[in-house]
Amino acid sequence: MKWPEYINLERSEIMKSGFDIFGKAYGFMFRNDLHDENSVDYNFIRKMILLDSDSEEYLYDPSKYIINKNIAYHDLYGFAQQFKGTSCLESMRNILAYTRNIIVNFNLPFEDMMFGGTEKEIIERGTDWCTDISRVGCALLQCLNIPCRMITLVNTKQAYNGHTVCEVLVEKQFIMCDFTYGVFGLLDKGYSVKSLLRDRDAVEKIYSDIINLENNRGYILGLYDKAAFNEYDLTKIHNYNISKPNEYYLSMMKLNHDGTWKLGENTYKKSNSV
Repeated sequence: MKWPEYINLERSEIMKSGFDIFGKAYGFMFRNDLHDENSVDYNFIRKMILLDSDSEEYLYDPSKYIINKNIAYHDLYGFAQQFKGTSCLESMRNILAYTRNIIVNFNLPFEDMMFGGTEKEIIERGTDWCTDISRVGCALLQCLNIPCRMITLVNTKQAYNGHTVCEVLVEKQFIMCDFTYGVFGLLDKGYSVKSLLRDRDAVEKIYSDIINLENNRGYILGLYDKAAFNEYDLTKIHNYNISKPNEYYLSMMKLNHDGTWKLGENTYKKSNSV
């Protein structure tokens, strides 16, 4: 997948990007992400673009999506071919079933988990972390010549409520693809992340099995509040450092989550260097 080499100066001045686009508290949380600060995953957070009226036209322009032919040299290219169906939608379903199976069968305690690494390394060790599994799904789809990008969802009305999904481009239409829960935005029509932010009924129908299984309706619906986008070109050089849980996340995972910030996120003073 290939981004334009530049962004129009006037537009770049008004598009919101980076750690603080969801507010100060989430900015603190993102700065303390458990991925290595030099990794591709942390770089996604550093450069993510908020979807709003200023960025919508730019982010939803399908004309710029071309997968580089060098994708054939990716570590997962041969592996990915087993998921190729008779259509793009069938290929998506096959990969969604595969990533969901990884999530369901993973049972390592959080404090013993590893994060980041190449997509092949993530598959080999397993994961139930949405950011890592989304990158795996994104890579597998691109290896099938299906454009796919990474998206961060945040419920700005609740603390610690974030999630990573992807968006696939099929016949000039963007469709949400959630590799963690194994669902994608297709009902009577295709649903992009942009359209789901405006349609809670569609979100509930798409995630109905997950909502019924895990009794987390409020959490799922709340995630489609705000979204930020990242392109992931697998053919470029990236840093795939692996990391362990940091102290911030170890503390966060032990909290009694009631929708409020508990670790000083909304009171910190941002340094000019970050």
